[in-house]
Amino acid sequence: MVLTTNVQAQDKVGTTSAAFLSISSGARASAMGGAYVAIANDGSAMFWNPAGMAQLESNTVTFSNMNWFLDSQIQDASVVIHGGDIGNFALSVRAIDHGEIEVRTIDIPEGTGEVFSPTNLAVAVSYSRFITDQFSIGANTKFVQEKIWNESATGFAVDLGVLYRTSFKNLRIGMSMTNFGNEMQMTGDDLRQPIDVDEGINGNNDRNEGYLATDSWPMPLLFKVGVAIDALDIESHKIEFAIDAKHPSDNSESLDIGIEYGFNDMVFFRGGYRSFLSSQTEDQSITAGFGLKYDFNGIGANFGATYMTHEYLEDPILWTLQIDF
Repeated sequence: MVLTTNVQAQDKVGTTSAAFLSISSGARASAMGGAYVAIANDGSAMFWNPAGMAQLESNTVTFSNMNWFLDSQIQDASVVIHGGDIGNFALSVRAIDHGEIEVRTIDIPEGTGEVFSPTNLAVAVSYSRFITDQFSIGANTKFVQEKIWNESATGFAVDLGVLYRTSFKNLRIGMSMTNFGNEMQMTGDDLRQPIDVDEGINGNNDRNEGYLATDSWPMPLLFKVGVAIDALDIESHKIEFAIDAKHPSDNSESLDIGIEYGFNDMVFFRGGYRSFLSSQTEDQSITAGFGLKYDFNGIGANFGATYMTHEYLEDPILWTLQIDF
């Protein structure tokens, strides 16, 4: 609560590169408002808290798709290999499909006939294991790239996380630090431009090659700490509550709040509130979703769908399919 007061002057919205790294991942976590750092027990665990990946007790393949703004699509895919006592390993990929954009110039405003597709890509390798029966650690190493037309920026980052589980109503405490890496800078051939060093001198070379300098920007560093608890766990009914406090480098401090009701460990209803108490009201949103879980002769299937509201732009819809084997 102290962190989320009087912070508007400290907001740094739009001051980082690779902002797509901060977009929510996984239907269950997203439906719970992103309050997931102390849960993180599915195929999206490496995004929220890599230490939570140690909780997976089988090999897992997960795919998610989100309808994002301006007809773009965000896809997440991950493979988790259960390594037993040595820990779990994972490979995950995030990509954004912006579709094709027509090339227009000042001379040809109706389009040149060429098209290009901006890309955002992140590839991560993860590892997680239990240190004790109650305490786990985890880490991701990520390759990140943003590209538009002939220009691109590349970076490398590390995510770290810890998770502690207690025996009191399955109370869990999680912490994570994500996107700790180098600054990213756009480079490419289109930044090479002919210049005239001194236009007042006749006869000089007016086609010297110059390079337009671009600024470098850090990745969106994020610190999160959260708690989760089984508020109710009787027979076929279970209610799970979670709350996260987050401190991003490019926004104000805020809280994520989520709740999930499960019936017979098969049908789930979820809701949450994202960025509660944030000074950026457009970041605040209500989230809701459902999940289905079923076991087919030892192969588990999990499906989830999430609806998220947005104050100004279209409301994103996300679905996730996870297979455990």
